[in-house]
Amino acid sequence: MTLSLDFNTLNDIPKPNLPYVEGFEFSVLEFFPHEPQNKTFILSPDEALQRQNTDVLRRCLAKKPLSRRLGSRALHLKIKKAIRVGDGKTSQIFLVDVVSGQGFSTPLVAKLYDPLYYDHSLDDVDPFLYVDLEYTRETAAYRHLHSRGEKHVPEYYGSYTMDISHCDGQFRSVRLILLQYIAENSMDTLQPQDFSQPLRKAIMEQIVNVESRPYENNLWHRDTSPRNIVIQRLDSDSSNLHVTFIDFGHASLGRSPNPKNNDEESRFFPGIYISPILRWYKTRGREPVCDFEEWIDWDWNGWLFEIYDSDRKMINTDMIRRWVPPSVHQEVASKVG
Repeated sequence: MTLSLDFNTLNDIPKPNLPYVEGFEFSVLEFFPHEPQNKTFILSPDEALQRQNTDVLRRCLAKKPLSRRLGSRALHLKIKKAIRVGDGKTSQIFLVDVVSGQGFSTPLVAKLYDPLYYDHSLDDVDPFLYVDLEYTRETAAYRHLHSRGEKHVPEYYGSYTMDISHCDGQFRSVRLILLQYIAENSMDTLQPQDFSQPLRKAIMEQIVNVESRPYENNLWHRDTSPRNIVIQRLDSDSSNLHVTFIDFGHASLGRSPNPKNNDEESRFFPGIYISPILRWYKTRGREPVCDFEEWIDWDWNGWLFEIYDSDRKMINTDMIRRWVPPSVHQEVASKVG
């Protein structure tokens, strides 16, 4: 993190005001991005030099987002309400109404990947590569999930591109996706003590199942935490809850650090069911389960073995070695039997 200079306003040249305010109207065209690439988003020496000598807007105008193919759908949208909008964010999220174009039930959630309003004071990240990577990951994840009929994610209404004009006549393209609006709060805004232990167990079982099911089909969410989970009450019965996963910007279509490397990916048993007993086994600081500690006041590991008891016969030594920390290999193996 740079401390001596604020590269969000280099040489006292401020960014343009955020256009994403209530009432703002804009047109979008359907856009099909490329598949996500396993690229680093570390700032290159050339980009570091530009960062030190060129203001943010000029860098954005010179850096076109990765191209691909336009579709036929055109929409005109109007911002209804901000959800998460501001400078220094990876994406801008707000509700929109569809003013014209093919019919959707509105409002929808629009998620824009605008590098201009990324946090440019970070001195080790290329913001243009980073937002492209998040955009392509998220579009690929939603296509993958909906092609398999996943019901615990928002409806996905496609990916789009829009042009934003600036006062000197130049414009830049910004990518976005449209999603179903779920009118509930994320799990991190809820108080665990407001839910009985049986209800919290039911919620956690849903979360584990929803995270594990795409993983069996080689999609790894990689950011499973309360802030990315929405809990809906389906009716007046408070025990009838539905868990929805959001934010797939970190998701990976594969299980290894480099899914494009077949040899590396094969070591993670692609396409084979891996029991939550292994992937959710609790040890100190282990993700993702450590992010839900406020919701868990029971013997988590014992509960895993109880809920997924039928998985024991499918667990082998190689799986234990791959998915369980070395410090508990023997412990888990003895419990599996």
